[in-house]
Amino acid sequence: MVLTAIILISLAVILGLYMIKFVLQKKNPPKGVAIVHGTLAALGILILLIYALTTSEHHKHWDSFAIFFTAAIGGIYLFSKDIRHKNIPVWVAVVHGAIGLTGLGWILYHVTG
Repeated sequence: MVLTAIILISLAVILGLYMIKFVLQKKNPPKGVAIVHGTLAALGILILLIYALTTSEHHKHWDSFAIFFTAAIGGIYLFSKDIRHKNIPVWVAVVHGAIGLTGLGWILYHVTG
């Protein structure tokens, strides 16, 4: 179950890296890519939540869930700016991406370590 979450979130990260180039150029990223990015990330976070609530394992990944949930709040803010055709704050996009990458690194460390 955690592996599925990691795969979904990794795919979201790849799409996020694609979209950040648009934001850094002060352009709006493609809406379809943004929707797929958010959907993949949300599904990964949801699977982590289900895992944390149902597993009997020692490490339930609540910490990873919290990191990804924090990134998701930033992503929702960015998407709301985008769909209203407002300028996307570059610093928010960079922090959002950094938090997401940190979460991915954190969960990979705990799964492989």
